[in-house]
Amino acid sequence: MTAVDDYINMIKANDEGSALLAKLVAPTLKNCPFVDVIREGMNGLAVLRVPERRLVMVHSDAGDRLRLDPADHARSLVDRLVSAAIEVGASPVAFANVIDANDADREVLTSIGDALAEEADSHGLAIMNGELAILGSRVNCPANVSGTMISFVEKSPALLRRRSITVHDAERRGRARQVRMAVFDPEGLPVYINSDGVGTKMEFHERAGKPVPAAHDFAAMNLDDAVKIGARVKVLSGVLERKSARAYARVHLGMEMSLERSLGISVRLTPEYVGARIVGYKPGAPALNLSGSAVSVIDEKYLANPLVPRAGEYLVVIAGKPNPRSNGITDKRKAMVEWMGLDWHKSRLGASFLDYLATPSTVLYPVFRELADAGLATSFYHMSGGAFNGKLARPLAKHGLFVDMAMGSLFRPDDRERALQLISNTPNEVAYAKWPMGNDGFITTKDPEAAIRKIAEHGLEAKVVGVLEKNPLLTGVQIHGLPGGQPAICYPGK
Repeated sequence: MTAVDDYINMIKANDEGSALLAKLVAPTLKNCPFVDVIREGMNGLAVLRVPERRLVMVHSDAGDRLRLDPADHARSLVDRLVSAAIEVGASPVAFANVIDANDADREVLTSIGDALAEEADSHGLAIMNGELAILGSRVNCPANVSGTMISFVEKSPALLRRRSITVHDAERRGRARQVRMAVFDPEGLPVYINSDGVGTKMEFHERAGKPVPAAHDFAAMNLDDAVKIGARVKVLSGVLERKSARAYARVHLGMEMSLERSLGISVRLTPEYVGARIVGYKPGAPALNLSGSAVSVIDEKYLANPLVPRAGEYLVVIAGKPNPRSNGITDKRKAMVEWMGLDWHKSRLGASFLDYLATPSTVLYPVFRELADAGLATSFYHMSGGAFNGKLARPLAKHGLFVDMAMGSLFRPDDRERALQLISNTPNEVAYAKWPMGNDGFITTKDPEAAIRKIAEHGLEAKVVGVLEKNPLLTGVQIHGLPGGQPAICYPGK
């Protein structure tokens, strides 16, 4: 089996698992009278219509680490989310979940999906969204399940200022835990939630001994997804899982502060000790995991007229400080160990590579948001959770569009990125499918000059790489002009 086949099969397994979970929990949308389904299907869109004189409360939590059965673990998550909302007099309405799994075992995923749906039904909740991440050996159990709750609450100045809830787990003799929360006024706009996590890139932050920058990977995964549908993020909420009860005990506060200063939004990260449910790069090494959700409001104009690319528009590529973003990381982790050994980051050369690998993703949300507000972009794409194949070719193909670009028109990958490609013997077709290769994201626009000027105001580089076209024979992306006369890379997106 080729490396291309391996990669495609991995993506397929994740997609199939996500589709299964979406099917299992979709009926819960009927539980809540405030849900408005704008677009049906696995990649659909549902929002909450918030009653007048109500604020939105957001908080995240994890399933009980002592619940070893995956279904019981998932049930405990919902119970915890509901209990914390009731603790402050809020009415829980809907939630989104993140399943960080060891593998894509269908039986495990089915048991979790069924448990989440049953608990949602019993509490009258809607499951608005979800994310399945296959983290392999970093998850030392079938799966860890976390979630983010949206609740409605009466307007209260005191509640708007509150940052956490103290809750007690009855099954653990009243042991107190801190759950971080945020409250905002949607001002009559529909509310949306989407979920994601840092994934296995967290290992690089652990090796560097500097976990705070991982928060920017977390932000990029969630905020850069939200803005693609025109959403304006109000709260970024998640769970920071720790292997050790003591190590990194207060790092969630540093992460919150770092993101709030740079992004200007409310950030709440609930710390959770999960013990041996997660593992680091070797026995005894510290381990963290960060997953959660962005909760946003969406202007009605974006629901009525979604951001979509059209033939004749320009495709513009964007690049910031060289970084690997947060996709295809497992292969890079494996390549470094095979090349330099388990403790590769302790050598001088390894430290140089770690400096690159632990560089956080460029958060494109601020510039994407400004471009949308100025009417300078018609659609957005970021290279996290996928790259040229899944994050660019596939969405373009959904609109029947095709773009041909020259390799030389793209930004060059960092030398360490290229070295990892060579070390791992990864062909260009696979590398550009799963790695950003020096390119953080793309936009489509009718006015590339104005868009590029706006992007430059954010300290980012940008240039035109192609023009979208309707081609009766082709969809997706083609990259030509490869060195040595190699054939063009083609991602039809279907």
